[in-house]
Amino acid sequence: VGSPLELRFLRLFQQHGFNPQPQVPVSPGDGAPPISIADFAVPDRNLAIYVDGAAFHVGARLRRDRLIRNRLREGPRHWTVVELRAPDLARGAALVQELMHR
Repeated sequence: VGSPLELRFLRLFQQHGFNPQPQVPVSPGDGAPPISIADFAVPDRNLAIYVDGAAFHVGARLRRDRLIRNRLREGPRHWTVVELRAPDLARGAALVQELMHR
């Protein structure tokens, strides 16, 4: 995983039996080159999870991330893109259950 916050989410996921793949290259369509690395993903369900720290997600980076994530959502694979932040950790098992059923 790429950050301490991602590690906290990984531990939460594992604690509740959810095992997405970490650091997965994702593309809008099959055979297309990757346009991003999802922090976690379940590729066979087209679920991409991004963990965003508040300090990192501003200005040009925010605009770039929105563009990329919209391309994933609107592309031929129709990814379900979930964006998580530190306060989401407090949701605990409920968050994990929601992710497992997306």
